[in-house]
Amino acid sequence: MPTKKCHSRRIPALPASASLLLALLAGCASQVEVEAVFPTPLIEPLPVSVGVVMDQALTQYEHFEEIPEQITWTIRLGNANRTMLEQLLASLFATTVAVDALPTPENQSSLDGIIKPELEKFEFEVPVRGRDNFAEVWMQYRLKLYEPDGDLVADWPVSGYGKSEIHRGGREDSLTQAAIVAMREVGAAIATQFPAQPQVEYWLQQTQNQIPSAGSGFLISNDETSLPNQLTPTGQNDD
Repeated sequence: MPTKKCHSRRIPALPASASLLLALLAGCASQVEVEAVFPTPLIEPLPVSVGVVMDQALTQYEHFEEIPEQITWTIRLGNANRTMLEQLLASLFATTVAVDALPTPENQSSLDGIIKPELEKFEFEVPVRGRDNFAEVWMQYRLKLYEPDGDLVADWPVSGYGKSEIHRGGREDSLTQAAIVAMREVGAAIATQFPAQPQVEYWLQQTQNQIPSAGSGFLISNDETSLPNQLTPTGQNDD
């Protein structure tokens, strides 16, 4: 079951950050921490090694929105972003390695490519009154794939939509569930559609044509017991 930390509370009159000061002006605030367990995609990993750049904008993503005369929302998605994307990309590629920055012509990567995911847009709706009794979330990610020298290969937007009925758990819990549904939709789209993008297909073909055969001294290890998978010299043990 996903772990959720959701609550709604009044903000006291005391020194605070800009977000809390805005919440004070609004009078009432709801804070949502989206955390979830995501299913592992049942896909054949692509035979390439990829570095993954996840900056703070993604791993500490926070959406703040003040709805006039209603409520102020703070929605934190950073942990869920990291959980979903680390697991998804580890399933999508034979080898994934966390890297701190994008490569450059002067500082090229030894990996086949570098991928940088971004959460570009986040929108939500939680009705306060009326007949509509559902929380809704729409979000758009962007996957950027780079060559080892930093040249951009693909810049692909992918969207997800989630909807959850508001129940006794409250609006915060329903909003969390709607966000999780949207993220799972994004994950499914990445797993099935990203490799089929024309620029990605061409990059895969070019990369695979450059991979040495087993007879040349190297092979790609796809042993599920080793984390992460590695490019392993033939004739040598992994010990």
